[in-house]
Amino acid sequence: MKVVVRLSIAFALVAIISGSLFINVNAESNNLNPQQIEQVRSNCVSIKNTINQLHVSDALLRVNMGQRYELVSTKLMERFNVRLTSNGLKIDNLISVSEKYKVNLNKFRDDYKIYEESLSSAIRIDCQSQPSELYDVLMIVRDNRQRVYEDVKQLVGQIDQYRAEVDNFETSFRTARGQL
Repeated sequence: MKVVVRLSIAFALVAIISGSLFINVNAESNNLNPQQIEQVRSNCVSIKNTINQLHVSDALLRVNMGQRYELVSTKLMERFNVRLTSNGLKIDNLISVSEKYKVNLNKFRDDYKIYEESLSSAIRIDCQSQPSELYDVLMIVRDNRQRVYEDVKQLVGQIDQYRAEVDNFETSFRTARGQL
């Protein structure tokens, strides 16, 4: 759950950056008015620093999260499923949840890569000479970051679902053995 909180905080930071710097943007167009362009230029150093800090913190967070999610899949779900299957037990629900988890873990990896590439491209933009382009890329970054956040919520939900299926399996197993 700490991972979701950290990701939420980081997402809020991007929303604050993009929201506070680009107030009253025309909904039909991503073009900034002259006042907004000047605001971006005057805050260029601050914007770049914030984007760089976000890039560094997200990279570390991604590595830690990715390792944890991978461990849940390989060390917990897969090993438990293999052990139960090798004992001839029927665990279709556990296998189904763990397969969905693997699919979403791959989606998380892919979506994070897209997010990281868009964030890196925002870092490379010169906000003094290209303030509108920076805004456009930051909007893409925000959308990509939201996708990563949704992936994390899915993974956490599937971990909870797997736990519930383990509890159901345990109850059924004990009932079948007359141990309840």
